[in-house]
Amino acid sequence: MMNPKKHFKNFTYSPVALSFWLPFFFLLTYFIYRHMAPFGSSTILTVDLGQQYLDYFAQFKKTILKDPSAFFYSFSSGLGGDMLGEWSYYLMSPFNLFFLLANASSLPAWILFVTLAKVATAGLTMALFLKKVLHFRGYAITLFAINYPLSAWFIDNALNLLWLDSAILLPLLLWSLHHLIRQHKSWPFLLLLSLTILSNYYIAWMIALFLLLYLPLAISMEKTWSTCWSLAAKLLPATFLAILLTAWLWLPTLVQLQQGKTTHGANWTFGFENNPALLFFKLIPGSFDFDQMQKGQANFLVAPLILFFLWAFFSSKKIHWLEKSLATFALMILFLATTWTPLILLFHGGQYPVWYPARFSFLLSFLLILMAARAYQKSEAEENWLPSIPARTFFLIATVTITVLGSMAINHISYLDKPGLLIFLFDSLFILLVLLLVQGRLRQPLLFALTGFFLFCNLALSLNNLSYLSQQEYQSGARRVVQAGKALKKDQSWYRLAEGLGRTYNDGFLGHFKSGSHFSSLLPAQSASFYQSMGQIAGDSKISYSDGSIVLDSLLSYKYYLSQSQDQSAKQTTNLKKSNRPDYASAKTFASGNGWVIKENQQALPLAYAASDLAEKTPIGPRYPLANQERLLTYLVGKPDQILLTQVPLTLAATHNLEPMTRITGGGMTPVNRKDGASLVLTYKAQANQSYYLNLGAALDLSDVTIQQNGHKLKQESGYSHSVALNVANGQEGEEQQVILTLAPGVKSRYLDDLALYSFDQKQVQDDLNQLKQHSLKISKRNARRIEGQITTTKDQPLIMTAIPAAPGWSASVDGHPAKTTTIAGGLLAVKTTTGQHHLVLTYTPPRLILGLWMTLAVLIGFLLYLIIKRIFSLAPKLRP
Repeated sequence: MMNPKKHFKNFTYSPVALSFWLPFFFLLTYFIYRHMAPFGSSTILTVDLGQQYLDYFAQFKKTILKDPSAFFYSFSSGLGGDMLGEWSYYLMSPFNLFFLLANASSLPAWILFVTLAKVATAGLTMALFLKKVLHFRGYAITLFAINYPLSAWFIDNALNLLWLDSAILLPLLLWSLHHLIRQHKSWPFLLLLSLTILSNYYIAWMIALFLLLYLPLAISMEKTWSTCWSLAAKLLPATFLAILLTAWLWLPTLVQLQQGKTTHGANWTFGFENNPALLFFKLIPGSFDFDQMQKGQANFLVAPLILFFLWAFFSSKKIHWLEKSLATFALMILFLATTWTPLILLFHGGQYPVWYPARFSFLLSFLLILMAARAYQKSEAEENWLPSIPARTFFLIATVTITVLGSMAINHISYLDKPGLLIFLFDSLFILLVLLLVQGRLRQPLLFALTGFFLFCNLALSLNNLSYLSQQEYQSGARRVVQAGKALKKDQSWYRLAEGLGRTYNDGFLGHFKSGSHFSSLLPAQSASFYQSMGQIAGDSKISYSDGSIVLDSLLSYKYYLSQSQDQSAKQTTNLKKSNRPDYASAKTFASGNGWVIKENQQALPLAYAASDLAEKTPIGPRYPLANQERLLTYLVGKPDQILLTQVPLTLAATHNLEPMTRITGGGMTPVNRKDGASLVLTYKAQANQSYYLNLGAALDLSDVTIQQNGHKLKQESGYSHSVALNVANGQEGEEQQVILTLAPGVKSRYLDDLALYSFDQKQVQDDLNQLKQHSLKISKRNARRIEGQITTTKDQPLIMTAIPAAPGWSASVDGHPAKTTTIAGGLLAVKTTTGQHHLVLTYTPPRLILGLWMTLAVLIGFLLYLIIKRIFSLAPKLRP
């Protein structure tokens, strides 16, 4: 039985335990200092952590506790989308189980705790690697181990929680490789490689490339070149089995990537994406900020102690020249991959990283620590290694040179500042002095103190460069989203909610309602394309349903619209507003709360309904979203020649500081004096109860442009590359309306691409929608991936039209028989059938999930048979008479 005192030491202040607790308390101290929840009025939420990941964690809880079918599909993901691929990228961490204890209000505090736990666990796994692989003893384990979780990559990417698990597993995976080389036992490697793939396929790809570099180095370290063939006989099958064992997850994910990320071609060149010489400045504490986050250089910083012992690695006579060569080669490839385009693309799966460059640079930090640790291990007297005269000279010159060059570049490189340069200079010099002058037992504590001080300073300086959401900002938005979601539960039918008041693109996950916006790295290209054709904001990873019309809302089953209320609390929500929808001004109120109101669209169509089969021929153009909406409606009702949309004349009423304009649509706004602002005033006559939409062409750059309707500023996103239609007014008879476009000072010009005003014929639209409502699907059963109900089709309306995004994986059954599906308007699912009353079942199964499950099952069955046969043969001698 273990001695209680020893048991206490093992979990508190042993070298391995301290490798966990020091990073934990370093970060905790900083978070308390910054008053982050639950320690004050701030939060840990910033960039993607607050705008994207938090909502996924809310979805994680709902899926686990309430709706397991949402593991496969969710209608809260834009108009609806595959979730298995999303889980494989965002949500497969076991640390996420802590979020089962959270609610929307406490999520930021739980995210802080999980961040602490993940970073600290990386220190633990690194310590185990040093102990098990390099046979480190004593507090030298902690001295080197804490450099991994407190390296620049972990600190700067702590907000990207989804990437940390694979980096945590890296030391264990490499331990299992060494264990395989030494003991010829492959099951730990198989298990840990499988866990690495499951944790995050993206980072696992980077680790797989690193394994190719590390394998010969590991063999050299173990001095087992003579057993390479027997090693290959164990390693290759284990790798193959790990891939098959995880096929149930990565194979469906691959299909989703083929529909999204891989459709965006990368420009393969042999150039450099950044200046390699500037990598030296990334050794300075705090060399990270928002600019570096967007398009910067690799974050690989470790303490100066590691760099000092790199010299010892190369100078040590006890380390074989082959090991040095292989380590150098791996190091060069990794550094080159942070700056040279072909390797950047290779390590990032063929795609340029959007923000957060060099996402694999934790591998650089690990390799630097490993090489330094090998040198420390091989030193004749570990704590008494003395740098040679060439080493002293080199480090002195290098330290001073980097400091001086950094001070000269301080006004040109945003992340450099005096505190960081001084900390780098003095910490490096003090470590050099300790290595030269201090011997015996005092040396290691001093190195420990200098290393810990340097790493903590980098932590504080780096995170100080970021801004974070306050508790009030987060709670204000989250509270409204959650309250609106709860209010909607009074309606048990199937519907969507359009957001004019929203917190993030993934509010549907947090509020548990069917939204139209989504932010995901696995966004299907077809979803973005459909949104663009209908005038909604869409890009490579984001779609936003913020420019809807009554026509599009109704066709897509948007029964409700969340808007800002007119009470006093509405003043607190202006930063949350996403869109303008005057066409809901007179709509019936469904529910309201503190700062928000939900309006009802009584014209909204159900999820599925009978429509004309002419819909299959709906022509969709690239430039005019309102015309696309008109054609979609008229073809659905079987009236392709019907005119619902008319252009409303705009009058050029006045200009200010603009050169003379000869036309509005296709014209240009060019300031006379660019230093001053310029404006264009347009007017039009409104009719009663008509909604008006301003078409904005793709080439109309809205950055530094303000649009006002009758003196009220209109909210509109910028930065997209397609046409949108902005709802500007719900007019009164005979009233003159005024639209003002204002350019900010300094703007050179703006091209008024396709700028025109349109209005729908409200009565005809209402009649068409009523016609489509006549034969609606009556849903009897439903969950996230399955819709079942009764519907009647007619001779004129034989097509079952849905508001579900068309995607591989959807299948239809009509009256118990498989039915053919088709895609309408480039994005919506429909089912072909015959006239009559039908029982319809729509089911989503992630493509290749079944194949992946069979592959995984085959491995498990094979392993079980292996154990049974092994057991039989082991018992055979005992059964003999």
